[in-house]
Amino acid sequence: MQWSEYTTSERLKALRGGMTQEQLAEAAGVSVGVVRKLERGGTASLPSLLSIADSLGTDIAVLLGRQAPRRSVDRDERAALRMVSAATHDAAIGIPAEVEPGTVEELRAVVRRADDAYWGGRYTELGTLLGRLLPEARARFDASGTAEREAAAGVLIDTFQTAGMAANVLGSRDLAYAALTYGRQIAAQGGDDLRGPPPHPARRTR
Repeated sequence: MQWSEYTTSERLKALRGGMTQEQLAEAAGVSVGVVRKLERGGTASLPSLLSIADSLGTDIAVLLGRQAPRRSVDRDERAALRMVSAATHDAAIGIPAEVEPGTVEELRAVVRRADDAYWGGRYTELGTLLGRLLPEARARFDASGTAEREAAAGVLIDTFQTAGMAANVLGSRDLAYAALTYGRQIAAQGGDDLRGPPPHPARRTR
């Protein structure tokens, strides 16, 4: 049976796994009644569906059966994905880090460690690293002067790219796309031609 052939109720129960309805409702910021209604075959508002999908570490397209989940994600990895999601969006809008950010070189070393965790399949560790790294990398970029702005931008862009890869492998394509988009926006601000969008054809010089 194809994933799309299941009902939304059945898909939600499968994605919820060991989480109780109450735990899912709390994580998603919706009432338990919304979760129960969906699992009885009812409907919910788009914001509620998006919040529930995000809390399950997946996309609304998966919840609604438009695409199949890519891999099973355990509870620790769901928690890691929630950390990555919150940190990605906070870093994108420049919410200040709670601690003094590390230097560019220190943060670059953490990016390498995060990449190692990604390639080693240690996604819980990766989520923890990115949860701290993203706000610090953003804070360093915002505080950087002219001399180190390009280097600070490079660290933040690489961090967004790693967050995008993590989100993708954990099944959240929406978050992956958002993280990569945020990285390209920083590339444009930081003057990084390699990571940023290509120049407009009309502006190219011969």
